[in-house]
Amino acid sequence: MKIKHISIPTKVARPGMTIGEVMSECVEKDVPGIPYMDAEGNLNGRFSVRHLFLLCCIPEDIIHGAHLLGDDIEHLDFPHMRADELMAKSVDDFIFPDAIRLSANFQAVKALAIMEQYNTGYLFVTEGNEYQGVVTRMSIAKAVIAKECFTE
Repeated sequence: MKIKHISIPTKVARPGMTIGEVMSECVEKDVPGIPYMDAEGNLNGRFSVRHLFLLCCIPEDIIHGAHLLGDDIEHLDFPHMRADELMAKSVDDFIFPDAIRLSANFQAVKALAIMEQYNTGYLFVTEGNEYQGVVTRMSIAKAVIAKECFTE
């Protein structure tokens, strides 16, 4: 099964977009990230929901001690970021330079292997320099369940 048949078309993040605009696209399309296209029209990085949360919402101490915390942590003094302030920020400061791109003609099993190799749950699908969409483990799983995995 080629990944061009199972990729999820999305918009790309562009300079000056807000985090709210980009997050809305990720949520609407149910993808963990989308590529970033710079002012020259080149795919030049990615926006990742996971990394945004790591940078803005989860103190590192909480990550390291999560297994020790009880259900109620309201009494702990954490800096809070208001969602409306975060959503209004420019996405430009939250772009990661690494963005794995695969040819639309790659087989899904190779995409899965690359996801494992790079410890990620999604990859960007391109045809030449043209962005086609995002392939995720879940988009592959949906194709397997629908028995579309036998299509060329």
